[in-house]
Amino acid sequence: MSLLLLLLIGFSHAGVIIVDNVWFYGNDGKTRILATGDLVEIIGKEDDFVKVNYDNTTGTVRKDILIDLSELIAEDQLFVFSRGYYDEREYRKSVRLFDIFTKNFSKSDYLAEALYCEGLSYEGMAKNYNKSDSIQHITFNRKNNTWFFEGNAYQTILNQFPKSIYAPKAAFQLIKIFRMKNIPWKDSISPIQEELRMWREFITKYKKCEEYVMALLEIGYLNRVLYQVTKDLKFENDAVEIFQKVLKEYPNSVYSAQAKINLYEIENNIDTYSY
Repeated sequence: MSLLLLLLIGFSHAGVIIVDNVWFYGNDGKTRILATGDLVEIIGKEDDFVKVNYDNTTGTVRKDILIDLSELIAEDQLFVFSRGYYDEREYRKSVRLFDIFTKNFSKSDYLAEALYCEGLSYEGMAKNYNKSDSIQHITFNRKNNTWFFEGNAYQTILNQFPKSIYAPKAAFQLIKIFRMKNIPWKDSISPIQEELRMWREFITKYKKCEEYVMALLEIGYLNRVLYQVTKDLKFENDAVEIFQKVLKEYPNSVYSAQAKINLYEIENNIDTYSY
């Protein structure tokens, strides 16, 4: 018995469930239903089945419903499943799998992309979040009664992968999160000016990224808001200049169409922001 126990301890390692509604019959006579992202302890394998510990009991499940995190291919498998659920907009599942991926494969070549998709998954969850949920990294803005992702995954990208293609994407999302923390502005120009400064810093630092033109449109929008609040013509003139820049540099695109709409609204004194 002691030899068998030693063998089991030596074999024991973690696995993660990758599908929902897995029936787990424990040796205590009770049945559990496992879901995507549940972690189990693998203590044995036989053909198409594995013996696992879960919830202080042991049982058997099919091998193909989980990923053995000790396998050489586990990193690739877990990334593919995490990304697959993200692409299918099943954000609750992708968040759970990406969280396990980033904790277990912190040196992975996929880490920057995994962190970015994890952040977008949290943002997708925040749109349908309610008080009965219990998930970290999502915060409530009482001023406008909305939930939003705090952005820690994006900040990790900027800290660890500042030269990657995901750095400007992460920076872009963090500025959007800054807005979510501060709206509605309620005639307070300080957070608007701070966000404007952040967008200007963004276009200076990331001139060749695909988010560059979207940042220009955000700068134009915030100048319109500042004009609406202060009636200072400088802000309106700055907005016009930005939208004309978009028209010139991105002709015949959805961005030029957005610029034309903004210029039309400015010319016809149509407000852009509702309090």
